[in-house]
Amino acid sequence: MSGEKRRYVSVEEQELRRLKEQESRLRSVQQDLPERLNAVREQARQEFQQRFAPLEQRAQRQEQESQRLKSSLADLERNTQKRLQQQRQEFQAAVRDSEKRQQQALKQETNRLETAMRQGFKEQRQEYLKITQQQRQEYTRLITEQDQKFTQLIIEERNERKQGQRILQQQIDHVVNDLKQECQQKSQLAQDFLADVEAIWQQIDREYQHQKFAPGRLTELHRGLELARTNIENGVMEAAIATTQKTYLELVDLRLELEQKEQEWLLLYQAALEDLKSLITEVQANRNCEVEVGQGDDAETFKLEVDYWVKGRLTEYEQQLKQLETQLKTESETLTTEQIKQLSDQILAQQPILGEIVEQAKLSILGSQLRVEIADRVVDVLESLGYRLLDPEFDAVYEGSDQRNAFVVKVKNVAGDEVVTVISPEAEFGANSVSINTFSQTLIDENSVDQQAKSIFKALQQEGVQGKDPDLKDVECHEKPQTQYQNLEEVKQRNQT
Repeated sequence: MSGEKRRYVSVEEQELRRLKEQESRLRSVQQDLPERLNAVREQARQEFQQRFAPLEQRAQRQEQESQRLKSSLADLERNTQKRLQQQRQEFQAAVRDSEKRQQQALKQETNRLETAMRQGFKEQRQEYLKITQQQRQEYTRLITEQDQKFTQLIIEERNERKQGQRILQQQIDHVVNDLKQECQQKSQLAQDFLADVEAIWQQIDREYQHQKFAPGRLTELHRGLELARTNIENGVMEAAIATTQKTYLELVDLRLELEQKEQEWLLLYQAALEDLKSLITEVQANRNCEVEVGQGDDAETFKLEVDYWVKGRLTEYEQQLKQLETQLKTESETLTTEQIKQLSDQILAQQPILGEIVEQAKLSILGSQLRVEIADRVVDVLESLGYRLLDPEFDAVYEGSDQRNAFVVKVKNVAGDEVVTVISPEAEFGANSVSINTFSQTLIDENSVDQQAKSIFKALQQEGVQGKDPDLKDVECHEKPQTQYQNLEEVKQRNQT
């Protein structure tokens, strides 16, 4: 008589805690993560300088164009360009100071990270996240600082414009009394003023990403220029001048806003890209780990190919990160500030996942070792009942030669009876199904088979591997054994390509 006895078991809480405490002995195999992260930072710094170069080139063109203005706006524009140039120089200086502080901290951070890596993976992750948090704080500080400086710049600009308005009004008041000549001079003044403001409008349209940072605003301001042109055509010069002046003031405000928003966007974009590249680098540096099981002389170290033990989840995770990187790079011209912030939030949300994946890999390898330990306990009991493991190399295998799968062990007695035990992993860590399959060509006392199975399950229970019912009432009895596990050579080759 043959049959199967099956029980779903799990490791008791104390043993689970012992296994999970192996976290302190989970380490990265590759120790060059600090150097990799430093290389990412240096590359990010160079890319940031490249993105800032067009702002300098734009400033030079604006300065040249302000020389061609005909009205009193020429002086106002030159002064504005000087203030903007000073602001940009201060911005670059602030960025350089930030980079210098980062570089000075690199050695200290490298030492901290290397020390944490020697302590274990959990400590390494905590230190890595602390370092990246410090980096983000630098960019946040820069954004706040530039916001304050732009506020002061706007105050200075508005004071300057009040002076410009007085100069313009003086020009209007000094027009000669001769009516015909007065009309001609006011007409020329209005036309020069309109032409200059039109040139400034075109400059903003050409040089700034206004549709990204202030969609529709510039188009709306052009209506004021059209109205001023109509007023000139109708001979209403003072109205034309007043409308043009109002439009100019709004254009200057818009230009300052665009300058500020562009610098904020650059900092946010840089922070997001650097965070993402650092995370990808960390993922790549942790494809292989090692886990130490046991203590003292009994400790055993296993190399851990993370992606294998999580069934490709690490590669899938890296691909998701690279998709975000591709989106950041290919859509940089169209991504708005809000979209950059949303992507940054996504990147931050992705950061803990690496730790979860490596933890899953660690538990997977510990679970695999646990199945072997359970099989050893089963063999010990069966040997006390007269069974023998004939050849450990061939009579104890992982299904499909895959350590993530069921572990199968077969023993025989002198009568030729075979007992094949299949320990299969369940979803929860520490949970397995233990299937004891008896194969015999002769009749076997069913009571003996039951007692044999109970002896095995009781022995496992004493070792902390227990089922739901301490009285073993949860043991499932099946009339036929699982014949697909009788030939271990076939079990070993199963599912292999």
